[in-house]
Amino acid sequence: MPGLVLPPPAAECLEKSPLELVVCQVRHERNLAVADAKRALAVHEGLGDKYPGFDEASGMALNIIGGPAGVSTATDQQRGWNFKSADGAWTVVLMPDFFALETRAYTDWDDFSARLDEVVRLVEEALEPSLEQRLGLRFIDRITDPRVTSPQGWEGWIDDRLLGPVLHEAFGPAIKSIQQVLQLDGGDDMEVLLRHGCLLEGAGDDQVWHYLLDHDCSRSRGRAFAADAIAEGARRLHDLALAVFQAAVTPKLFAHLHGND
Repeated sequence: MPGLVLPPPAAECLEKSPLELVVCQVRHERNLAVADAKRALAVHEGLGDKYPGFDEASGMALNIIGGPAGVSTATDQQRGWNFKSADGAWTVVLMPDFFALETRAYTDWDDFSARLDEVVRLVEEALEPSLEQRLGLRFIDRITDPRVTSPQGWEGWIDDRLLGPVLHEAFGPAIKSIQQVLQLDGGDDMEVLLRHGCLLEGAGDDQVWHYLLDHDCSRSRGRAFAADAIAEGARRLHDLALAVFQAAVTPKLFAHLHGND
């Protein structure tokens, strides 16, 4: 199956960026050393004063167990750590089987990738993971400008081929909500899970329809854990996510988000 063939993306920053959240997660083999506060402190101290907040985190893991009696499932409590920036806009997460960097204050890829590389190298040194199982990079865009008061109002802003049922003469006017999911072969062992659709916000005369573009790009083939390879993989996933975003919106919307209208 051929992967996506898209033009190289434009890399300049958008004046009216719709980005709500950016997350990069590196999944590795289960590593109980994360529970060791001394090792977590080594990562935290290595990050300097970027993330002064230091809190214990918890989560649930689902384990599938096979045996003579068949397959059963069990959950177990996972414990890890969150490091937060002073303004709460950036978070580093350490858990037994993954670590992540997330932000609601994304400015550009150079800044994000430098922060990510710093986290990866500190984790590599302090926690010594052996296997990269999945590398994921997720961008969530909520487009609120222009102000659109009906799903059909996104015609001309979002590519018509994605709008689909919104443009149906009978279905379109009756839509109360819509979300579609595309699973795409990104080529070169990458994959894109694209969730998109209209979201109704507000009430009464203040109701507007936002458009959500949620790009979850990943590679899942297991490989030796290596900071340089993760940095290059994250760069490729970023370029793929950017190309998908720019293919989903029209030139008219892209120019509007640039502030060129």
